[in-house]
Amino acid sequence: MKKISINKDIHLAKTLPSFFYLDNDYYQLSIKKIFESSWQIITDINSFKNNIYPFTFLEDSIDEPLLLTKNNNEIISLSNVCTHRGNILCEDSKSLKNILCKYHGRVFNFSGELISAPGFENVKNFPTKKDNLYQSKIKIWKNFILTSLSPKINLHEIFKDIEDRLNLYPFEKIKYDEESSKTYYIDAHWALYCENYLEGFHVPFIHHGLNRDIALNTYKTILLKNGVLQYTLSKSNEKKIGISSKYLNSDENVYAYYYWLFPNMMLNFYSWGISINIIEPISKNKTRIKFLSYPIDNNIQPVKLDSSLDKVEKEDQSVVLNVQKGIASMFYNRGRYSSKHEMGVHHFHRLLCNYLN
Repeated sequence: MKKISINKDIHLAKTLPSFFYLDNDYYQLSIKKIFESSWQIITDINSFKNNIYPFTFLEDSIDEPLLLTKNNNEIISLSNVCTHRGNILCEDSKSLKNILCKYHGRVFNFSGELISAPGFENVKNFPTKKDNLYQSKIKIWKNFILTSLSPKINLHEIFKDIEDRLNLYPFEKIKYDEESSKTYYIDAHWALYCENYLEGFHVPFIHHGLNRDIALNTYKTILLKNGVLQYTLSKSNEKKIGISSKYLNSDENVYAYYYWLFPNMMLNFYSWGISINIIEPISKNKTRIKFLSYPIDNNIQPVKLDSSLDKVEKEDQSVVLNVQKGIASMFYNRGRYSSKHEMGVHHFHRLLCNYLN
């Protein structure tokens, strides 16, 4: 495989070569070296109502069966695979007294420790720690539950930036809205979707409704360790985020904060609440987009407006599909960055190269 590098000077740098998106070996390398080390938002504490919550870590790519449990008010992430013969332990979210394997009756507690193994009374050197369920890393942030199989991507600076800018944002009043949340499938490489998110350069050309709401000349991009913040000011007071005078940007009519967390999560803060995009790779040319809506109490996510997220999402997906077609052209290899508008894309590409190499 060819080694990819991106010049650190955006004024000289060229974008990723097209073979990164088209070569299946690079797709598989991204899964192994990036996504296995990533943090992923799984759910939120309010939606985790019972003491068992089975899920798949990055379904269709890593496909690792995991399980959230509540153990004396502590939330733990465990392997959902029995250590005896590999049976899936729990298939539904429910309240249980313990974790029972329905294949041969092996029992685990909510910390993943083996407490009963029928038929193994005479087995020597048994049990060992390997007979317990593997415990993966977990992070609780503002009621959101994240987990990682092998965390190597540090998100601390991003969460610290959110604290500095939005410390008094009413996180305790947000609630998951299933009706407004959607799952999309798009026939395009996952990184193309992220690139589109990481610049506001395309807004006046693609998002005419959004462009009427925001003051594009105020658009800012701030590079963070393993992340990017973008924000812009609103043309009207009614759509601005209210920010306490104690915190950053309190003197500005901020329309929204757009935080991207490497490699594939997006936290978007608006006056009505938070939207989350989780971009899940399925193959080199197929991606799942989980759109999660979290309105603040007594607010709803705006829909069916020229600038509402449902319309903006369709516009973004349309252009990303066009780029997917275009990068396969025999006449395209790689382009150049706008040093004024594409700092976030450049930062993303350099992060990709850093982790892949």
